Amino acid sequence: VCENPKNPVFNHYMFEAVALLIKRACEQDPSLISSFETSLLPSLQMILSTDVREFFPYAFQLPAELVDLNGSPIPGNYMEIFAILLLPESCKKSGNVPALVRLLQAFLRKAPHELNQQGRLSSVLGIFNTLVSSPSTDEQGFYVLNTVIENLGYDVISSYISHIWVALFKRLQYNKTVKFIKSLVVFMSLIFVKHGPEKLATTMNAVQPDHSYTSSRPEEDRVEEDPEVPDFGETVGCSATFVHLYNAGRKEEDPVRDISDPKQFWLHLWQTFLLVHLEYTRESLMKMLNQQIKLHYFNFAAPII
Repeated sequence: VCENPKNPVFNHYMFEAVALLIKRACEQDPSLISSFETSLLPSLQMILSTDVREFFPYAFQLPAELVDLNGSPIPGNYMEIFAILLLPESCKKSGNVPALVRLLQAFLRKAPHELNQQGRLSSVLGIFNTLVSSPSTDEQGFYVLNTVIENLGYDVISSYISHIWVALFKRLQYNKTVKFIKSLVVFMSLIFVKHGPEKLATTMNAVQPDHSYTSSRPEEDRVEEDPEVPDFGETVGCSATFVHLYNAGRKEEDPVRDISDPKQFWLHLWQTFLLVHLEYTRESLMKMLNQQIKLHYFNFAAPII
């Protein structure tokens, strides 16, 4: 099939059947995961290494399913696929991006400590930077970024956070869209919840202390959300278009599932934020008030003088 992948519908059902087999078998007997890994991973690595582009989306989704089924830490034989995943050219084909991000998220959740080795986190954030710079892939870039924030401690990401804000503010300044702003708000909320309001405020101000951005735009400038991915049966030919494997999908997880009482949590966060910034707020208000007094004095006294 790899030598002549000319029937996309047949190919899709073949991979969908494999995904279903993995799902049902491993749910009933988790010990079968290693058997599937032994039989499938070499073939999937061959697809990726020999550049069978028609099968790239499938070759990313099936390992993602297996990674999700594994416990932590994941077996070392996944690292070869992870290395291919981090190559800059992997995310240049739009048809690969959703599946690539799906697998990358699975790795980030199950192997967060391995990310902080051999420059892998820099490569992951390089993928984020590439994806977020384009309106067609920015949402996928945020999926990568949010998964990093969810699974890595602030001590790990602190040296990268300024570069992240620079990339986001640059995109916001030069190519702002409604979809991007929505994703940015979600990211900021995640930083707020995971690392506190002070980290959010100080890291943003360190990069853009004198700039403020607004999410409002004239109605005629607003963009519609991207359309849904077409059904595989409507895909013409064998190239480019991403097709989702239904049985290789994953359930969304609540990033704040550890918070048992949201009301008390938010109250505590805001109390902390106000205590930390109370003095700063008082000084800012006094400075603004003094400026207004001087301005009014000048406007009143200048004509008399």
